[in-house]
Amino acid sequence: MKANYTSNNRKILDLQKVMTIILFWTLIQFIFFIIEFSHVNYLIQIKQLSGSNEFWPGFLNSLLINTLSVVVGTYILVVKLPYKYKQRLSKYGVLGYGMLFILSYLTLLIFVFIVLYINSLIRLNFDVAFYKTLSTLIPQIKAPSYYISIILWGLLVMATQFLFEVNDKFGQGVLWKFIMGRYNNPKEEERIFMFLDLKGATSIAEKMDSTLFFAMLKEVYFDITKPIIESAGEIYQYVGDEVVITWPIEKGLKNNNCLASFFRIESKIQEKRLKYLKKYGVIPSFKAGMHLGKATVGEIGVVKKEIVYSGDVLNTTSRVQDLCNHFNVKLLISHTLLQLLQISGNYINIPMGEISLRGKENKIALSSIAKL
Repeated sequence: MKANYTSNNRKILDLQKVMTIILFWTLIQFIFFIIEFSHVNYLIQIKQLSGSNEFWPGFLNSLLINTLSVVVGTYILVVKLPYKYKQRLSKYGVLGYGMLFILSYLTLLIFVFIVLYINSLIRLNFDVAFYKTLSTLIPQIKAPSYYISIILWGLLVMATQFLFEVNDKFGQGVLWKFIMGRYNNPKEEERIFMFLDLKGATSIAEKMDSTLFFAMLKEVYFDITKPIIESAGEIYQYVGDEVVITWPIEKGLKNNNCLASFFRIESKIQEKRLKYLKKYGVIPSFKAGMHLGKATVGEIGVVKKEIVYSGDVLNTTSRVQDLCNHFNVKLLISHTLLQLLQISGNYINIPMGEISLRGKENKIALSSIAKL
């Protein structure tokens, strides 16, 4: 049941992303069509072109062809493009995605040529079919609007990827809030925080080249992103080998998302364990501390702006995570948070008692949570 929930949640997130891009690209395509339609009408009026230019037949034809291309392109870009290819493209920045679009466009053109050629070959001989196909395509390829269209759509793909990168930089769902100026004035929010730390990171780093260790961290962070997003979590910060994840109270408590997130991360890493052993000679594992409380969030900085959370809840959560090694457990959670969660038979709750945290006067009740 939980596996189905996770899979469905991921599909919903991918669908939302795909639909957003499709709507945006379709709107741009509509603007392109209106500009081209107006230009052609103007040329007809000044008698530079002859014939008629009807709006709806041309628009519906353009909408059908371009929307199909947008749906396929978006689905590949968001859902199906493998990680290794995304890594290769990232070497070229957003330009890499522009080049991918142009290559895809040329591939599609070759495919169209083959389809037209086969269609002509059924009725004509080899030579005639070949020249008939060329005569069909060449006038379109010679038109300046053809190359303008390729350039504009290439730029649009790069702009879309740029927005992806900016959205990833700020964190899931933060970009829109930033655009709307939600963080201009600091505000207090009640949130759940998880400090997720790579176990034994120092000793692992000492045993391998720094570049290789960085590559492993990058791959680990990529692999754990989906489990975090599937659990409605927001990645707040990467601090070396540590990730800070946060949830609004409602989203974190729903379906035990904040708790389930840790075990989904563990499951994902175990799923990829052979890959990590082969490439890095180690299977990454994590320890985590979780707590909830009020945090102030706002935008700071002038030259380099950031969305920052501050408050005692972050310091406390960090101290809780530090105690994982002391108790030799993977996950510690405060009683304040634990009593709001619906712990079922899927989890084991091991009370640790009231613990004094470093730098804190008041003790805090902690529990270790394990999964059956």
